[in-house]
Amino acid sequence: AELARLRQQLQPHFLFNSLNVLTGLIEENPDNAIDFTTSLSKIYRYVLEQKDKEVVPIQEEINFAKTYINLLKLRFENSIDFELDESLINHEGFIVPLSLQILLENTIKHNIVSEQKPLKIKMYKQDNNLIVENTLQPKDSIKDSTGVGLNNIINRYQLISNREVVIAKENNLFQVK
Repeated sequence: AELARLRQQLQPHFLFNSLNVLTGLIEENPDNAIDFTTSLSKIYRYVLEQKDKEVVPIQEEINFAKTYINLLKLRFENSIDFELDESLINHEGFIVPLSLQILLENTIKHNIVSEQKPLKIKMYKQDNNLIVENTLQPKDSIKDSTGVGLNNIINRYQLISNREVVIAKENNLFQVK
């Protein structure tokens, strides 16, 4: 029941945050807002397809994350530098659905993203862990975070496996393993 509750929490969280991004994009770049809306519909379809699954193949989630990054690039253009390590291509493991999207969304929410100071995001594999890493460029006036996304990932992993989600901040980097 707890796992079902956590999975149900994802849909409104994702849609709410995406609509906030769309609102900003409509004001800044109406042409990109049209492309964003089309991509958003494809992404939301994935969200609906995965909502009841405990785990999905990492490769599906990585493909989804790449689509989500493209969506973010419509919004932030040259302000995001995304690197996907080749070791993750054709990886055969499993991951809780939408976890990469939540982590990518958090990088944008909590960090300065500008052309003068592009946000660097990297996904790679190390010691049988999938790592999402970003440069720490904290926003000065960040609103209090509810922690819904990250706690959701942690709680889902606790319910379905003995794998621990490890969060680290060091050397101007933020990492989630």
